[in-house]
Amino acid sequence: MNNTSADRGELNFSSLSLYRNAVYGVAAIWIVLFHGIILKGVELPAQLRFLTDTFQLGNISVDIFLLLSGIGLYFSFSKDGRVLRFYYKRIVRVWLPYLLMAAPFYVYVYFFWVKKPLVFIQAFFTVNYWTGERKPVEFWYVSAILVFYLIYPLIYKAIFYSGKGSLLRTVLLAAASMAVCFVLWYCARDAYDFLEKILPRLTVFIIGCYLGKPVKEKKSFSVIWVILGVAIIAAAYPLYARGGLSGIWRRYYGCLTGIALTFVLSQAFAALSKLKLDRFFAFFGGFSLEIYIATIIARVIFYISPLYTGDLFGRYLIVSAAAIGAAYLVSLIQKPLLKLLMKPMKK
Repeated sequence: MNNTSADRGELNFSSLSLYRNAVYGVAAIWIVLFHGIILKGVELPAQLRFLTDTFQLGNISVDIFLLLSGIGLYFSFSKDGRVLRFYYKRIVRVWLPYLLMAAPFYVYVYFFWVKKPLVFIQAFFTVNYWTGERKPVEFWYVSAILVFYLIYPLIYKAIFYSGKGSLLRTVLLAAASMAVCFVLWYCARDAYDFLEKILPRLTVFIIGCYLGKPVKEKKSFSVIWVILGVAIIAAAYPLYARGGLSGIWRRYYGCLTGIALTFVLSQAFAALSKLKLDRFFAFFGGFSLEIYIATIIARVIFYISPLYTGDLFGRYLIVSAAAIGAAYLVSLIQKPLLKLLMKPMKK
């Protein structure tokens, strides 16, 4: 495909769509490394401090996922706004890989390990996060994204119900979600701690919902935004990775960094399109959800297995490579199942 640089979206919002899978791939690999470096005892040599800090920034991969999800949902919902159809397609696309990979693991965990068969039902329906049954394993992102999908039609209607003022309404929605977080942080800390992984990221999802329109319309933007994005990412090392900020302030700087990184990565892939680096990362981005699920499972198995000794980081990388391989196999297995389940939606 011989696209010009303009067609491929350089300094254009459309790059967030053209290189969506590539950015997803970077985020997926990054979250794998993040889950390793935060395990107890997993350390890199002191001279690799920058690499350690980079891995510790991997938590913002979730913000990248949610921003791109919000953008992608606009394409789907603006094309076909039937709510029940939208719910069905979104739930199937998340629940199918989740159940294929997590359900067998849950059978072992809740029937033979911790012996809580009732929690198996909660985990099966992804509500164990909300009921507080988060040990020994949780897939909080799956719980979060299903809720975000549930409220997306409301967010879409709130932002785009009129042709004018969509930016202002987005700002007000984002500000309202932030205000709730700050009120909980200062007035109801237990409630904030319970929702800390999810609620602040609603702001990112709302912004992604708004960006779907300029991405679809291929709106251009100034290079100043890329420069600002690079500055935000650079400041994340002292402010986020090294503890310059704490609490809710750190969380929201992570959200801001995720947004900035999504822009910078998409423009970097566009500028370097001739090198075809995007194809490498897009391969992993094509099954990023499966990678996340497999990583959570592999991390728990690694932590309780005899492998959890010696060169922990090196062994974690081996286990993670196996998990990514398993995730890829599941992505292949589910394709015919997904096609079958989606058939009613084509009528």
